[in-house]
Amino acid sequence: MLALARLGAAQEGWLDSLEAGLATAKAEDKPLFVTLRCLPCKQCADFDRDVLEGGPALEPLLARFVRVRITDVSRVDLRLLPLLDLQDFDLSWWGYFLSPDAEVYGVFGGRDEKSDASRISVAALAAALERVLAHHADPERVRARRPLPAAFGAKTVRELPGYASWRKTAHLDEQTKAADCIHCHQVAEILRQPAIDAGTFDKRRDFEIWPLPENVGLSVDRDHGLRVVAVAADGPAARAGIVAGDEIVRASDRRLFGQADLRAALHHASRDPTRIELLVRRDGQERTATIALANGWKRTVLDWRMSVSQGNAGADPGFWPLPAKGDDRKRLAVADAAMLIRPWFGPRTDDPVYRAGLRQDHAIVAVDGESPNLVGRAFLVWFRLRKEPGDDVELSVRDGLERRTIRYRLPKR
Repeated sequence: MLALARLGAAQEGWLDSLEAGLATAKAEDKPLFVTLRCLPCKQCADFDRDVLEGGPALEPLLARFVRVRITDVSRVDLRLLPLLDLQDFDLSWWGYFLSPDAEVYGVFGGRDEKSDASRISVAALAAALERVLAHHADPERVRARRPLPAAFGAKTVRELPGYASWRKTAHLDEQTKAADCIHCHQVAEILRQPAIDAGTFDKRRDFEIWPLPENVGLSVDRDHGLRVVAVAADGPAARAGIVAGDEIVRASDRRLFGQADLRAALHHASRDPTRIELLVRRDGQERTATIALANGWKRTVLDWRMSVSQGNAGADPGFWPLPAKGDDRKRLAVADAAMLIRPWFGPRTDDPVYRAGLRQDHAIVAVDGESPNLVGRAFLVWFRLRKEPGDDVELSVRDGLERRTIRYRLPKR
């Protein structure tokens, strides 16, 4: 991991130290653009390359920033870069805009269940960079040194309260153990570990994170970042008077530079029924729109989130759920809407489910009598939301054409 970090930091024009970046920005009165990239993860790799290469759309803008590239989340000084406040840790690429005094102007990044490109683009980053530069040059901008936060008493991720407990119980691959690295999604696990240890983690409410603009009834143009392109009929945004074409300027007193800033404002809003105040610009005029939100407004699709599917909340079933093979559905007479999973174990033949008799040539058609058509991470999320370590599980399987029931108990941590 360290070798990869040095390779990433060697990119021309990019520093590998936030402290050095802040010193340079202070001397030159430039804003900082800080990227955080988890190199082993493939997610956002293409976008990361586009940012590093710059190109005609980005390089003229990036040249006006002090650029810092960090490729090891475990060495980030949490007092300087407030990841715990602004980072969606299920992403392997993230961008921060800072003043020379370490004030965070805004953030850039994001994805959804569709792909890692559905919420970000080169054009969207260029638009955000332009807005940050304009804000930085504004003579009326309040120049305030951001006080160093306590960051839960931690300077680095390894000093977070949940780290030691997480490290003892986490199923880490050999590469991660050998490199002693921490993936971004694992930071999310570390942050929730104290609540899991205390038995207070609520899998329904505490997974309501980083809601989309659609959660409040509006969609924004990906490349513009802040222009409303659609408003759900009779949804919260529509009832607040927002229309297509409006540009969102602020949300809950947070200045916005792109869609990620809007999502950050939504992320920090209450899960309970609440109101969020937006400042929108229409035909050159600004107006306030207050969006009233009901209980459950934050819920989003979790299927893509690795910190959920392979994390520390709930229980792992003891196998990886592969899709059915070829003509399995027709041969086994399993409906298209029903579950049909081929379990994969790899070297994990000591798990209770394997000892109970499940094998890779079996086909799982139901779990505890439920049969949603889910595979991969979507199945793992569904399973973890329903099961805890120590719970009993009943699998309905097909061994060839024979029907079998396999019962086992999930191991306790």
